[in-house]
Amino acid sequence: MSDGGLTILDGNQLRALDLTLPSLDAAVAGAQLLELAESRVCGSLFGLELPENLKSAVLRRLGIADDVSSFNVKELDRENASSFLHNYVSIIADELKADPIVISILDGKPLQIILDDEDDFAMLAENLFTDLDTEDRGKIRKSEIQNALLHMGIEMGIPPFAVNITVKKKKKKRGIHF
Repeated sequence: MSDGGLTILDGNQLRALDLTLPSLDAAVAGAQLLELAESRVCGSLFGLELPENLKSAVLRRLGIADDVSSFNVKELDRENASSFLHNYVSIIADELKADPIVISILDGKPLQIILDDEDDFAMLAENLFTDLDTEDRGKIRKSEIQNALLHMGIEMGIPPFAVNITVKKKKKKRGIHF
């Protein structure tokens, strides 16, 4: 599903994925099968690497989370390998349906539209800065950056936060504040 520059990866992209195994003369090792499955899924999801929590959920549901090293060396025949591949992709699709990933693909068109009208861009930036500079100091603190992201919201490609964001403070170095 895609809307206004945002794409929601909710597993539907994976339901129509071609899961045909390459020609196999012999059994395939579990490690090769995991690599193939992840490659197919990532290719369907704009080349994005799967988040670790998603990979872990899939391995748990497949019953191999506690013993991945044994599965990696296990040999699977064509039928079992095909079944595993279908299950792997189906589980990822289910997980994404329950907890989708929102991405924004900047291919230059949205940026070009904003940058083509310098006055509109300057006004947008100034208004956003003014809204965030609540103390009217002419500066925005690091802690206010999170508020900026929340303020910009999904309309500008920032998905809602599932967890709190913390900003680490760095030490002052030679008069420069980080």
